[in-house]
Amino acid sequence: MDAEMMSFLILLSILWFLLYWILGGVFFAVVTVMKLGRLRKVRFSCLFSLLSLVLGIGTAYVGMRQSELAVRDCLGQASGNAEMVTAVFGCGFAGIFGTFLLGAVLLTIGGFLIMAISKSKTKPWIILDPEDQPEEGISQYKGGSDTSSNSRFF
Repeated sequence: MDAEMMSFLILLSILWFLLYWILGGVFFAVVTVMKLGRLRKVRFSCLFSLLSLVLGIGTAYVGMRQSELAVRDCLGQASGNAEMVTAVFGCGFAGIFGTFLLGAVLLTIGGFLIMAISKSKTKPWIILDPEDQPEEGISQYKGGSDTSSNSRFF
C-alpha cells in the first residue's frame, strides 16, 4: 500500500471511529435511559470505546480492500473516460460505505453484548428518590433505662 492510500486509510479510520463512537454512544445512552436499567458506566464506556476503535480501523481497512478490488473490476469493463470516472467513484464508494454499514451493525450487536456484560446487580450508593426504595426498619428508642438492646452502634 502506497503512502497516499495509507494516509487515506488513517483518515478514514479516524472518521469511522468518531462516527461509531459518537453516534453509537448516543444510541446506547438513549437505550439505557429507555430500559431504565442499572449499568456500570465506566466498564461499558471503556469496552464500547475499544470496540468502536477496532471496528473503525477494521472497516476502513476492509472497505479499502473491497473498493480496490471493485474499482479494478469496474475499470476493466469501462470503455470511455466518463465510465472510468463513474467506475472509480461508484464502485469505490460502494465498497467503503458497505463495510461502514456492516461495521455499524456489528457495533450495535457488540454494544448490546457489552451492555449485558456491564449490568450491575448491586444496590446503588445514592438513592435520589427515597420513595422508590422501601425504608429498612430502624428501631426507635421508646424510652426506659435499658439502652443496651436498643442501640444500633453500641
